[in-house]
Amino acid sequence: MQTVMSTLDPSGTTRLSPSVLPSLALLHGELRMLHGLSLHEYLVLGVVGAAEGRAVPVAELTASLKESGTRMTFVLKGLQAAGLIERDRRAGDRRTVEVTLTRVGRARLAEAEGTARTWLRGHADLQPAG
Repeated sequence: MQTVMSTLDPSGTTRLSPSVLPSLALLHGELRMLHGLSLHEYLVLGVVGAAEGRAVPVAELTASLKESGTRMTFVLKGLQAAGLIERDRRAGDRRTVEVTLTRVGRARLAEAEGTARTWLRGHADLQPAG
């Protein structure tokens, strides 16, 4: 099995090997076409879904996915408009916004997870050795 390699370019930025990027684009396309989710939206739903019903603070999402608050807010607004998540202020601390999956969001995540697992099995050469 081939391992996914990353390299450090002269600017100090880590880059994935070129063969991984087209593959990620294909996975993104599959998720978009079959489930109406971008790869990024799928990742956000996955983090919220992994909380198993616990409300996830937006700050935790941004930290988990190494994302800016502005970008995360944009993605969450889209997921909320699609009926996949709910965003609410935490009781007792109105400054904290928390995210939970809706019933529809949980179902969409399960379907997308099935697609991603099947896709990854078909591209096993991209999975890290371990």
